[in-house]
Amino acid sequence: MNILSLLCLDRYLIQEVLRPFAATCGLFILLFGGYTSADLLSDAVAGLLPMDIVWKLIGLKITIALEVLLPIALYLSVVMGLGRLYSDSEMTAMAACGYGTGRVAWTVFRLSLVVAVIVACFAIVIRPWAYEQSYVLKNLGQARFDIDKLEAERFHVNEDSGYVIFAEAVDHERERLSRVFFSRPGEGEKLQTIYAQSMHQSDRDDGALTLVFQDGYAYELDPSGKGDLVMRFQTLTLFLAAAREPLGYKSKAATIKQLWGSSNPKDIAEIQWRLLRPVSAILLAFLAVPLSRTAPRRGRHGRTVLAIIVFAVYYNLSGMAKTWVKEGVVGPMPGAWWPEAVMLLLLLGWYFPSIMIWWRARRFAAEWGNA
Repeated sequence: MNILSLLCLDRYLIQEVLRPFAATCGLFILLFGGYTSADLLSDAVAGLLPMDIVWKLIGLKITIALEVLLPIALYLSVVMGLGRLYSDSEMTAMAACGYGTGRVAWTVFRLSLVVAVIVACFAIVIRPWAYEQSYVLKNLGQARFDIDKLEAERFHVNEDSGYVIFAEAVDHERERLSRVFFSRPGEGEKLQTIYAQSMHQSDRDDGALTLVFQDGYAYELDPSGKGDLVMRFQTLTLFLAAAREPLGYKSKAATIKQLWGSSNPKDIAEIQWRLLRPVSAILLAFLAVPLSRTAPRRGRHGRTVLAIIVFAVYYNLSGMAKTWVKEGVVGPMPGAWWPEAVMLLLLLGWYFPSIMIWWRARRFAAEWGNA
């Protein structure tokens, strides 16, 4: 087979993979976006997060998830694309023309390399930026209550910040709460609790939100019972987090430069996870090639189900490996690398006979040419 024919078949094979790849990516984004929005929208309905922040958080979470969604989309697309070719006997015809498993794997590798570069950009560059932005938005959202959506005689809880608010009556027109109970975590293990006859919101120039309580009591409760404080007030102004309040150091929002060389298990787990995402994209694409093999005129959906099960096992092992490193159960070596190492060994075991056949054929052709 001449080079032009090989290139045409390469192009045809890539097209067969890219068609389901685009559809699978869109489906995964919709599914993940729906799952994420269900959780965030519940806080928005309860008045604990403004809708503008909710939509931004959903977008950021989808952006973060693309480092995982793109590799699995490519993996399933290779299984479905090649599976159709096997089912319709096209792969048999291509093999008869000299387009064997080795060439198929080489074409899939080149495609996976492009996806791996994109995944590396998301995992190494975009991921920390997106996490930093999400932390900023969460701080801003936790500092803002949408009184228009708060319901009377109902506890509203923000699990991220620990804020709890309850009001016997809500005046939406005046944006004022009556007979209010408010609680939030204090310093250490202390708990700050306020009961007031009324409360309204106020904004400052620096973006911070303030809650103004009228006529009530403020308590600071110590679990040991030795440092309890009680205060009676006419007006109490509580300053919540500012929009630009420093976040402090967080592993997920740290750059590669900050993570590199750190001995903190959380940092080690984070940097290994980021570096493994593009590697995972390539290994999954190689794994999809043998999983796509289907007997002619047989249904190919069974292979897709098997591929999903295999990926579920692999992804759970990867998450478990990262958790072990993060909690210090496992050191930097083997770290979070061992699921990929196991997959690599399995792939070498499957591809080794094909590699040996290709090498012997090349050697035979060279010897025949010299003769």
